[in-house]
Amino acid sequence: MYTKSNGDQYGNGTVVRCPAVAGRFYALNADELRMTVEKYIAGGKQLSDSPPIIISPHAGYPFSGPVAGVGFAAVGRTARRAILLGPSHHLRFRGLSVPEVEAYETPLGKVPLDKDAVRMLHENPVVSAYEQAHTLEHCLEVQIPFLQVQFDNPSIVPIITGEVEPAKAAEAILPLMNDSTVLIVSSDFSHYLPHARAKKVDDLSIQSIVTENPAGVIEACGETPIRIAMHVAKKMGLKPSLLDARTSHETAPDYSDADHVVGYASIVYLPQAQEPERVSTEGVNGDSLDLPAQEKQWLLELARQSLEHSVKGVPLSEPADIPAKAQEKCGCFVTLTKQGKLRGCIGYIEGIKPLYRAVIENAKSASSNDPRFSAVTPDELDDIALEVSVLTEPKPLSYSGPEDLLSKLVPGRDGIIIRKGLCQSTFLPQVWDQLPQKIQFLERLALKAGLSRLDWQDADYRRYFAIHFGEERR
Repeated sequence: MYTKSNGDQYGNGTVVRCPAVAGRFYALNADELRMTVEKYIAGGKQLSDSPPIIISPHAGYPFSGPVAGVGFAAVGRTARRAILLGPSHHLRFRGLSVPEVEAYETPLGKVPLDKDAVRMLHENPVVSAYEQAHTLEHCLEVQIPFLQVQFDNPSIVPIITGEVEPAKAAEAILPLMNDSTVLIVSSDFSHYLPHARAKKVDDLSIQSIVTENPAGVIEACGETPIRIAMHVAKKMGLKPSLLDARTSHETAPDYSDADHVVGYASIVYLPQAQEPERVSTEGVNGDSLDLPAQEKQWLLELARQSLEHSVKGVPLSEPADIPAKAQEKCGCFVTLTKQGKLRGCIGYIEGIKPLYRAVIENAKSASSNDPRFSAVTPDELDDIALEVSVLTEPKPLSYSGPEDLLSKLVPGRDGIIIRKGLCQSTFLPQVWDQLPQKIQFLERLALKAGLSRLDWQDADYRRYFAIHFGEERR
């Protein structure tokens, strides 16, 4: 619904887009709405002074608000303009739609459109103005209260996507990007799947985004806006970082059916990749790892033989002349990549089998039993590279509280096992490359274990160290 004002700070006869989902998706009362948004943003942490790109969910606040708040917190408070980019849920059309209004309204007040930016967009033939695409659309509206709380008097450029080539849409948006502009991409992920299945589907979509794979699968209502953002980010040299990913059953279990959940993720693109500190594999308490180069090569060749025999359905003979250290029991993972992208990863955290036997079995399992991927086929073998990770024995990591725990973690070195009740999961040290922030790392680890985002603060932990060695990229 649009209204026409009778003279205010926007001028006489201003057309204002009224809120469509206030009182349903978020609170109608301004004070209540502000306090709710402030609470969600307080759950995150600032990562950058320069506001780049956020992928943010757009469901009712009890469901998606906690995930959205982490993203808005990450980019600080310096933005003066927000480009809002989201999918059309009510109208099919071609191109991009930018409304011919001068302000959007929420219970927190009116937010003006950037007239010059809107005028520039309408000069592009891919841009039109479809009123019906905006009147009832919630995906942009639910982002605006977060803008009003986090930024000081921002202007907006609301864009709804229809059927459009992402690269062409990115070309229209790129001239508007600068140090005072944030691009907010509004999208939920999987819709109405059982919780366990939704987590797997969302992990695949998130993997496509964080590995910057333009051809990767993205199961999301905002697939087109996300792919547009990927093009924009590439042109700007920005790198994606996953902050949070949960389903509606995790954020609001009292109001959610575990058999029909919606997936949410908060992903930011930062001005430069935040590489974790590179440290030695030398552990603490005397733990260390050391394998001679020839034994590393022997294990890689064994992993390759196991992979190829398994994929081709040919039995593998027991190896001869097994090195002494390869006969020792220790944890081991085998990771497969295809053209630099993850293709499978399976392993044992504990040393339950001799290392050489663990390499054989995990190479086979990574090719066929990783639930995130289909089985490797023979015609893929030449494109796949192997990496072997050898782990020390996990040892308890004691701590007196959350701050003490964070102080004891070493990004890039520590492999971490979390356990609470019957829930358990682990991240190898390589995962720090994708989740460089300590809180972010532990929150995501807790979610992977099936716990809530904040359960990391009082869980049980064990720590291990690892060395990684692999084939040359194929």
